Amino acid sequence: MHAAVKSSVVAIMLALLAATACERKPAYGWHTLEAREGAFSVSLPGVASEEDKPMKSATGGSFTSHSYNVKASKEAAYGCSWWEDPTFKDRTAEQILDTARESGLSGVDGRLLSEKQLTVQGHPARDIRAVARGKAAYDNRLVLVGNRLYTLLVLDVSGKHDDKNVEKFFNSLVLR
Repeated sequence: MHAAVKSSVVAIMLALLAATACERKPAYGWHTLEAREGAFSVSLPGVASEEDKPMKSATGGSFTSHSYNVKASKEAAYGCSWWEDPTFKDRTAEQILDTARESGLSGVDGRLLSEKQLTVQGHPARDIRAVARGKAAYDNRLVLVGNRLYTLLVLDVSGKHDDKNVEKFFNSLVLR
């Protein structure tokens, strides 16, 4: 009888460990990247790919969007993008951040859950939390520095907002 109880306890403990292990987010290997022009650094959870893409502004101008992207796990992707749009000089910080929020959400069929206005190293910023494409967790930090906009985005198709790693990513941005 003692052996049966002991076996049951061991089986329950193993089941609990397995269940909690499935709920844990993976431990990422974080890497800090310095922007080529030295304007900032940011840490991403993995080895990033880099992309430069020509873009058109809402007013018809053109600019280049730069980004570092990482597929951190089977479910989660992290990205840091930045660009300088010459049309920003004609608009207020509120207008630029509002437009960036709306553009970001519309691009993923997002539904806004919350928005927080803040400053990051003295610059106007927003933290956006949403649900994208019906289920995916969407966390986006927008930071406006002059006519340069930074966007730090985390998408997690599991639908879970990984607060610890999102905050680590968001807080890793260092502007120079």
